[in-house]
Amino acid sequence: MTNSIHKLSTLADIRAGYLTREAVRNDPEGTHYLLQIRDFSRDRTTINVAAMVRLTPESRASVCSLQSGDVIFLSKGANNFAAAISDLPSPTLAASCFFILRPRPAILSGYLAWFINHESTRALLTRLATTGAHMPIIRRNALESLEIPLPSLTTQKSIVALDSLRLQEQVFLADLARKQQELISSVCMTTARHTIKKRSQKEPSHE
Repeated sequence: MTNSIHKLSTLADIRAGYLTREAVRNDPEGTHYLLQIRDFSRDRTTINVAAMVRLTPESRASVCSLQSGDVIFLSKGANNFAAAISDLPSPTLAASCFFILRPRPAILSGYLAWFINHESTRALLTRLATTGAHMPIIRRNALESLEIPLPSLTTQKSIVALDSLRLQEQVFLADLARKQQELISSVCMTTARHTIKKRSQKEPSHE
């Protein structure tokens, strides 16, 4: 059975992140947390909540607080990515470099994030990007027009679970490679020092 194709605008509400007029400064008494790019791990899979700054919005009228199940999309820069949101302190705002995607019941947030992060989708978005402020920018209309295949929720869950296993494998292999490198480096250094020590012991004394 062929999956139906839908534009993103029909599958999720798209909202802009919070735009600050001045540079962001942490205010321990602030009413809201602010999620920024720097709060993500290098692989974009985890968020350092403890490092998030707090602020008080200048205006509450246009503020969109993040909800569990939202997907945020980094629209500025060359390394765009999407991330499904869960377990953040409330209320949390997304910085203006993000779009907030609020999926409708027909699509899972994990599936939406997976599809946007897929290399073919990223390549398409790169072609659709415009240049502004000396960096590539994905405009809202480009994101809204993105066509997404929509399988059943059961299939979506299977895809998300399989991709999660792939990410876990990547973390495991990276950790294994790091430990192997440390072991080989240690063995090489021990061998080098042992060889020098043995050579010095064999050298005849000139006394």
